[in-house]
Amino acid sequence: MHRPRFSLVLGISFCLLAALTAPAQQRPTPRAQTTHASFVKAFVIDERLSALRQEPDLHAPVLKRLRIGRAVYVTATRSGAAVFYRVAVTRRTRGWIHQSAVLMPGRAGEDERVIQVIEETGDGLDRLALCRIFLERFNHSRYAPRALLLMAEEAERAAASLTQHARRRLKMLDESHQGTEAEAYYLSDPGLDRYSRLRVGFRFDAAQTRYAYDGQGYRELIRRYPQSAEAATARQHLAELEQHLAKEK
Repeated sequence: MHRPRFSLVLGISFCLLAALTAPAQQRPTPRAQTTHASFVKAFVIDERLSALRQEPDLHAPVLKRLRIGRAVYVTATRSGAAVFYRVAVTRRTRGWIHQSAVLMPGRAGEDERVIQVIEETGDGLDRLALCRIFLERFNHSRYAPRALLLMAEEAERAAASLTQHARRRLKMLDESHQGTEAEAYYLSDPGLDRYSRLRVGFRFDAAQTRYAYDGQGYRELIRRYPQSAEAATARQHLAELEQHLAKEK
């Protein structure tokens, strides 16, 4: 008369034993968590991680690579082995990008992180673009003087390489295109276009047929942060620039 109860207990025991001895791969694994956001605007700041992927996984196929400065809209976050953002790039383009590839205004410590990325960036134009993003998004950050100095120093370095490229493109200019006309050619050279969009300006030194940075970043740094250590360095750079420009006249 006790057999049904005995059978029930025996059945439960077998189920527990089977669960405990099941292979590890058959047991449930913790699932990645996804949270959703309402189109939070962000900006790509690290091209080393800016692969837009089909899925939130480092092994997922890459749809495209996003350039520094590209605005995206974060719609979801997936937390797992790595944190990925689901982003909208255009109305038709969606994908997942590593969280460290983008700047999220309002997230704690972002200004310090962007400065670090700027200092690690080797490409001059990318560095200038990052400095511009920083100054637009973190205008009151304690790192703003550093960003201004990095931008101005990079622009000053760019003048030399821009001069070399422009001379090769304009080497056919003859004696009739010296002086004022040569200045028009050099300051209209397509090599300056991306710098112009970043609001970085250059002067033309006709005597030496070269570009010279106009020093605007140094002046802004001195005006806004006159007591900073960066302003002292900016004054030295600006004095040297103005000395060269004076010789031009």
